Amino acid sequence: MLTLRQVSVSIHDKQIVHDFSYAFASGETIAILGHNGSGKSSLALSIMGHPRYDMVGSILLDGSDISVASPTDRHIAGLFLSLQNIPEIPGIRVSEYLRTIYNTHFARKHVADTKSPSPFVFRRMVEKMLPGLGLDPSILDRDLFVGFSGGEKRRIELLQIALLEPSVIILDEIDSGLDIDAIDILRQQIDTWRTTGKTIILITHNFHLLDSIDVDRIIVMRDGHIERHGDRSLVATIRTEGFK
Repeated sequence: MLTLRQVSVSIHDKQIVHDFSYAFASGETIAILGHNGSGKSSLALSIMGHPRYDMVGSILLDGSDISVASPTDRHIAGLFLSLQNIPEIPGIRVSEYLRTIYNTHFARKHVADTKSPSPFVFRRMVEKMLPGLGLDPSILDRDLFVGFSGGEKRRIELLQIALLEPSVIILDEIDSGLDIDAIDILRQQIDTWRTTGKTIILITHNFHLLDSIDVDRIIVMRDGHIERHGDRSLVATIRTEGFK
């Protein structure tokens, strides 16, 4: 469970998020909606401890206060944030990147009896995950995100989630660049995550994504505040009335 208590976020002395309190339960999918500039992405980045933002308030992950933890420690503790804009990184193969983050993640978690797999063993492990994500094994030999389509970038993020097994998954505008097939894969992944008790937070202003994905609760943000919240029936109300 991820709990935010009176979280306020500012940058360069300008307050962006105001007194945000909410409990995101395990096994639930929660959508955060709102116009661009409503504070959705700033909230997500602050949850991950982005140094650009100043935050006051408390962030608890499964009861432990991570409000002053480093971004790396928050990641190790079980948080994952997808990025809106994924940079291309030439010179590093996808397979090398995935193996590095996998080994680093589990070494930092001090997982008992866990040894770093050899490159061969790791590749075979990853290749078994690719069909379910609609990816060809050749993608592992490409430079990281270089020349990737939007859908390929998002699927690599889904692959990272499969490898690292975070408990809280924050997807910020992940539907950007996704085709119908990729959205169906995302839906299947979310269904799987829910059954394993993960918390999924979808940040979007695209109602079409919510037509494909079953969400439990809706939060609407406006000017950095929670304007209203409720179950998924709130989506129909917003479609009719718009963001007030």
